[in-house]
Amino acid sequence: MIKLAMYISVLLASVLCLPVAAADGQEAKVQLEQLLSTYQQRLAASDIDAVLDIYSTDPVFMPEYAPPAVGRPAVRKAYEWVFATLKLNGHFNVHEAEVLGDTAWVRTTSTGRFTVIASGAQGDVANSELFVFKRQDGAWKIHRYIFTSSAPPRPQ
Repeated sequence: MIKLAMYISVLLASVLCLPVAAADGQEAKVQLEQLLSTYQQRLAASDIDAVLDIYSTDPVFMPEYAPPAVGRPAVRKAYEWVFATLKLNGHFNVHEAEVLGDTAWVRTTSTGRFTVIASGAQGDVANSELFVFKRQDGAWKIHRYIFTSSAPPRPQ
């Protein structure tokens, strides 16, 4: 009987905590969307230090057509190349997000324009992305980031 009472107490406590957990998850999703907005601003500014500031302590960046950049020095080098080659201006659209404790993932698409620095040539860009975030020292950080190009949206 004592085991049954303890089981019921634990079950009730778990059920009563669900709204709080859902609220925490929703708050985290808003924070992740804000972090992505910050990331797009820092990309547009070509600010390597500011971009790295929102990455985790042990990040992996997996751009299309390039080997993964593993660790902060490699991620820095990858962004140095990107910013020396392209000027980016885009916008992320969040399609789904899931928060699992101190880890979260977000699936996005992005659209925008790029300029090739060497030639001045411009074009449209569209990507599909998957971000994995980790909460470190109380703040969400990009932990893993992979993207692939997709067809730019058709004008309406």
